[in-house]
Amino acid sequence: MLQTVLGRITAKDAGRILEHEHVLVGFVEDGKLAPNMYDREEVVTSVLPYLLKLKESGCSTMVDCAPEYLGRDPYILRQLSELSGVHLITNTGFYKKPYLPAFVNEITEQDLADIWIREARDGIGESKVFPGFIKIALNDGTVIDDIQAKILRAAMRTSLETGLPIQCHTIGNDIALHAYDIMKKAQFDQERFIWVHAQTFKVSDVYKRLAEAGGWISIDSILPGTYEEHVDLLGQLLGCGVGDRVLLSQDTGWYNVGQHKGGNLRPYHHLFTDFLPAAAAGGLEPLWLEQCVTSHAFQAMSMRS
Repeated sequence: MLQTVLGRITAKDAGRILEHEHVLVGFVEDGKLAPNMYDREEVVTSVLPYLLKLKESGCSTMVDCAPEYLGRDPYILRQLSELSGVHLITNTGFYKKPYLPAFVNEITEQDLADIWIREARDGIGESKVFPGFIKIALNDGTVIDDIQAKILRAAMRTSLETGLPIQCHTIGNDIALHAYDIMKKAQFDQERFIWVHAQTFKVSDVYKRLAEAGGWISIDSILPGTYEEHVDLLGQLLGCGVGDRVLLSQDTGWYNVGQHKGGNLRPYHHLFTDFLPAAAAGGLEPLWLEQCVTSHAFQAMSMRS
């Protein structure tokens, strides 16, 4: 089952799934983003046409990946889901510096996990909306720093306690392999783990190691102008034997807090209307492409018992 902002749904209900997109993002440092910095009704009015177009393209479910302090707003997501008919999934978890509140530096790994476990069990604030996954991030570079390592370990605790999968913003081979080692030493089941932005890894041996441990390989920058390079990358993933762990998305949208009327929003539907036909014309099997946005995505985002 998938936990959406309106309740749990089955694979049949979920249909096609975009597993990494954004509705609202506010890059305000030190965890100081607040609802009074944007107009909820303006956000809904701005984003709704893009969700209606997504629904028209044949996609029924979209995962919103902005965590708390970076733009998560369950009230907006619930209203958009009701108006559009698109199943929307939100999260618990935190992002990375400099978008973290100061208290994250002081509290323990278990304290962090307790915050997220409470949201999974009781809902987000007074909204009566429940998270469907845990969203975290790792710092860029070659080694995970102490704060992001604490967030990673807290996410593992939360996943084990709640059954929620983890989506993790990860840039580059070295950081991915460091996280892989942390999870392996903790004997954490990496089938619960989605490697977000895996298109930045680009090394077959890295993809094989992550996939063999159970991790999901999220290729989520598939935007107009990038289709040929993504067809090549997906061919590489199939060639190295990890095709059954691949997810497809765009990392697009979104209403940007602080910009006039949210700035330049980008459509959600192009993966289905433009990329999938282009990928099939480029030699990728249409059935496999469809599995990446249906059965693979449903399995990756499902709650574990």
